[in-house]
Amino acid sequence: MNKPVKKILTISTLLLTGMHLFNQLTDVQNTPVIPSKNDKIFLWKNMKINYIEKGDSENPSLLLIHNLSPSSSKEEWNCISDILSKHFHVFALDLPGCGKSDKPNVTYINYMYVQLTGDFIKKVIRKKATVCASAFSSSFTLMAAHMYSEIIDKIAVINPTPLQQLYTPVSKEGKAKEMILQLPVLGTFLYNCIMSKESIADAYKYKYFYNEQNIPENAIDLSYYYAHYNHSSGKYLYGSIAGNYTTINLIHTLPKINHKICFIGNQNYKNTIEEYQKYNPAIQTISISHCRLLPQMEIPETIIQILLELSKK
Repeated sequence: MNKPVKKILTISTLLLTGMHLFNQLTDVQNTPVIPSKNDKIFLWKNMKINYIEKGDSENPSLLLIHNLSPSSSKEEWNCISDILSKHFHVFALDLPGCGKSDKPNVTYINYMYVQLTGDFIKKVIRKKATVCASAFSSSFTLMAAHMYSEIIDKIAVINPTPLQQLYTPVSKEGKAKEMILQLPVLGTFLYNCIMSKESIADAYKYKYFYNEQNIPENAIDLSYYYAHYNHSSGKYLYGSIAGNYTTINLIHTLPKINHKICFIGNQNYKNTIEEYQKYNPAIQTISISHCRLLPQMEIPETIIQILLELSKK
């Protein structure tokens, strides 16, 4: 073996060893911040779906669906679920790839979440439900309303993802991103770097919240914990998102949805909401202020009031 090849192999071995040690350290240091209470399990397609249930079963059913991100979880609704449970039979679940639900090494596609939404209502809630979805999860919630119209009552959407972003197709570049993130050592290392405590904190400060002083205590730590829960296997969902496998074209579906739909958004989402209304003029809109992506955490009283008013109509 000549010297240049030997040198390359030595450097490669050292780099992989360093990445592996970094991954192990991330795993070991990832300890729970606040344990979830009253968690339940829904067995679905060989996956354990973690969820909570609150309130009187005689009340109208309300399903809360968090944003689709490896750092997101049902904890996103903690600020409003207890109060809402006095008026609704509340359910909130961890989507596959998120929170404490299973995170298998599969390609996560939008239709999988459409099916989960329908099956969860049919098999767990077992009666017609109002669904409130946050950010990217609005995409499969709206599709589920079209496909399972008989079991979904009203729909509330908080800060929907722009339609143009939703129909971005899978490309060679996207496939490459997913393939790299699936690699055992390198993929996990890249994911751990991307989902660092600092990057999650920045997301809360500059994307999720209008005023960082409003960020709940332990929210960032909790998001970091769930992003790396189960040996950082959230990387598989992240790879699918990066590869655009979770997108879906709603343009032809929106006009066919006859449910009462309420879009809740801040000023930054005005153009996005108007784009949705071009395809379904019946969409009701409510403008909110002093918040960004997660108003259910930043201005919970406002979101609670909106959902209560929606239930009366």
